[in-house]
Amino acid sequence: MIFVLKIVLYYLCCIFIASYMSLFERKLIARIQLRLGPSNCGIGGIFQPVADALKLLFKNLPFSGHSQQTVIGICLLFITALCQLTLIPVLDDNIFHFKNGLILIILSQSLMAFSETLIGTTSNSRYGIIGGNRAYIQNLGGHLLLALLVAVMMLISGGTSVLDFVRLQADVSLLIQLVPFAVIFFISLLITGNRMPFDFTEAESELVGGAYVECGGILFALIYLSDYLNLLFISALFATLFLHGLSMPIPYVVELLIKTIFCVSFIILIRSILPRYKQLQMLKIAWSITIVLLLLIAIL
Repeated sequence: MIFVLKIVLYYLCCIFIASYMSLFERKLIARIQLRLGPSNCGIGGIFQPVADALKLLFKNLPFSGHSQQTVIGICLLFITALCQLTLIPVLDDNIFHFKNGLILIILSQSLMAFSETLIGTTSNSRYGIIGGNRAYIQNLGGHLLLALLVAVMMLISGGTSVLDFVRLQADVSLLIQLVPFAVIFFISLLITGNRMPFDFTEAESELVGGAYVECGGILFALIYLSDYLNLLFISALFATLFLHGLSMPIPYVVELLIKTIFCVSFIILIRSILPRYKQLQMLKIAWSITIVLLLLIAIL
């Protein structure tokens, strides 16, 4: 019973943080662009995520307009985005410590990529099908690169657990050597997380929603929340794997939250600065540049 309560409370906290990450992103981008951002719902727009959730929850949406595969893909996307957060070692007990955590990271991200492709390719809209095809191409660039990176991490750490790689950061010299590897890993997370400048699945200026163009109401709310849950996951994952050596004299949960917010802010800053690349450029970066650098790091 205590185990179930811990899991439920953890998931509820993650959903709460992810919902307010949308407000944080909109406010931060607004400040960068010299705007106010959401400010009508509550003081400083504090209740804007609640208002958005209520609007989408009570919006009429006939499920008959969507194929069964699309609805299954959306549910699979949300469940995977939520469950993969248990791969981050947050607590001191064994609940969130998986022996094969690095392998499960590849599987969870691949399952999310499959869900995005399924949502788009089973859509009744041509634009949704185009978005699904873009998601498939993005898998070739990002998720295969992520799999290679995790394979190199297992070779370096000699294990398949996230903690096996984290323990290496006790050696400061090794931590400095991992900086080029961390940059490549961060780029792969931007691609797999569908974040700017690699957000080809959505590409709102070109596809107006991409693979999700026909989804509205509660279906769109699940997709929207899944994106921010995935953003929370990749930020916490990077903070755990590469920023763990920069310890602070505070509880580890608070330390991890601060580092995750820093990573989220940096990803949002990239969205505000960089333009969207073409998919051909993404494949060139993933295969012609980062994989060559990765092989050099593995050899050295």
